[in-house]
Amino acid sequence: MEYHSDPITARKAALRARARSVLGQAGPKQTAAWGRAMAEYLTKRELWQQAGAVFCFVSTAREPSTRPLLELALAQGKTLCVPRTGPEGFMEAVPITSLNQLTPARFGLLEPAPDLPALDPGRLDLVIAPCLMAAPDGRRLGQGGGYYDRFLPRCRCPAVLLCPAALVQNDLPAESHDRRADLVLTEQGFLLEG
Repeated sequence: MEYHSDPITARKAALRARARSVLGQAGPKQTAAWGRAMAEYLTKRELWQQAGAVFCFVSTAREPSTRPLLELALAQGKTLCVPRTGPEGFMEAVPITSLNQLTPARFGLLEPAPDLPALDPGRLDLVIAPCLMAAPDGRRLGQGGGYYDRFLPRCRCPAVLLCPAALVQNDLPAESHDRRADLVLTEQGFLLEG
């Protein structure tokens, strides 16, 4: 068992372990169902409909599937940007025109090739971000790498967290560097109106 002297760090570690256990028990049918339901709620909103440049994470097998959102963004002619990670927690938004442009990268993620140019995050109209857990007020518990905590302040647009309802936690611990999202979306709908 890991030992953490800082109570917030210890609490986050315990919550991450619990979230990973819940997500680990969700099979492909469950994650696909979450993704379809979340896409249904999001794409009916003006927030999505008015967005020209959309940043959306590429889900892993243990996250709500973002494939419906990725495919719809491309089909609707939006500028679809996906994350590309770099050293020391740096992440950039890279426009793609096909999901075939994604290849395996670090941490088992699918990312665009290193030679594709990135877009200034300030030009994004909407960010769709992952989390392990979320609070209704937009607090986010991620994997612990700080990628989104560094990325979100560079954006001037709303950020939506995709979080299964079972992983919504009202009293989620947060530190000064933790960035909140504007909206939290579960398979049952939005929790936070922004």
